Amino acid sequence: MYVWRKELEVGVETIDSQHREMFRAFNSLLSEPGKPDSVVPGEVPWMIGFLEDYVVNHFGMEELYMRRHNYPGYAEHKAEHNRFIAMFYDLRDEIDAEGITPAAAQRIAATVGDWLVGHIGVTDRELGKFLKEKNRK
Repeated sequence: MYVWRKELEVGVETIDSQHREMFRAFNSLLSEPGKPDSVVPGEVPWMIGFLEDYVVNHFGMEELYMRRHNYPGYAEHKAEHNRFIAMFYDLRDEIDAEGITPAAAQRIAATVGDWLVGHIGVTDRELGKFLKEKNRK
């Protein structure tokens, strides 16, 4: 399910608020929130623009936190960001070449939704645990 749930919180409000914003944006792409098979193709151009800004700003902020606090999982976390960026631009290239087909719109919705839940639910939560522990010391 591609809806924000409390168990996705990482415990760092700046990161969590940006994640909630991403989920709101992602679900605005869908006619039925939480269901990637209900994508509205007309919303895809807006979502692409949003994602471009998001990956620059949000990933940059997370990576700054990781570097600033010497996060031991930095290299793998950044690699996940880079894989998402590469996948995103592959999808964007497809849309630029072929237009917004229903199949491309579905791939964007499913890929972004799966990545959000997986990355936030595992990788970002690990970062959150680390940052909260650092702040306790």
